[in-house]
Amino acid sequence: MDYFISDSHFGHRNIIKYCNRPWSSAEEMNNGMIQRWNSVVGRDDRVFVVGDMFLCDEEDAKEIMSRLNGYKILIAGNHDSRESKMLRIGFNEYHRELSYCLGDMGTALMKHYPHPDKVTTESGYDYLIHGHLHVPPHRDGLKINVAADLINFTPVSREYILESLSNSKSNSDNEIVDLESNDEKIKLSIEIRPEDFSGTIDHIYKLLRKQWRSK
Repeated sequence: MDYFISDSHFGHRNIIKYCNRPWSSAEEMNNGMIQRWNSVVGRDDRVFVVGDMFLCDEEDAKEIMSRLNGYKILIAGNHDSRESKMLRIGFNEYHRELSYCLGDMGTALMKHYPHPDKVTTESGYDYLIHGHLHVPPHRDGLKINVAADLINFTPVSREYILESLSNSKSNSDNEIVDLESNDEKIKLSIEIRPEDFSGTIDHIYKLLRKQWRSK
């Protein structure tokens, strides 16, 4: 079985206050989230962590990872370190973004930052599985946010993702992301939700890098 979660922030004491988490200390939070993780994830299951799993030192992160069931795949977030360190901590795979097949429903892009539905569809994907935002909405257009604070700090299953996205409709009619560039100038028009800004800028950089490499 496949499971999904992001933004656990193991070891991050201040996240308890910032996000009103139901624990009184980082140790209590870590133990609580480990218990919730292992209550659904078996040793042979896969877990896609869509960024920002730890805010603690490397040894503490290794100890926590050793207690978590499953084959753990990281899609790196803004608080995650370089690939060599994250693999040393205990992740089985490391990616910046990753495609995920949803069967007859199409293909989802897994990426830490949210971006507009227009970017998702123009990039050849049907849905976006993301994290980064610790507050609702949990589902919005073609996006589903698997941040721990929105899913009771418990990884959600593939079936949950499929059911959640089954009746989703794009918000792209209310979005503008247009880019024109040449050797001298870049012309850019953007009209999006503020929450999608980081993911949009990341997408624009990717387009520009591809264009510059081709010259």
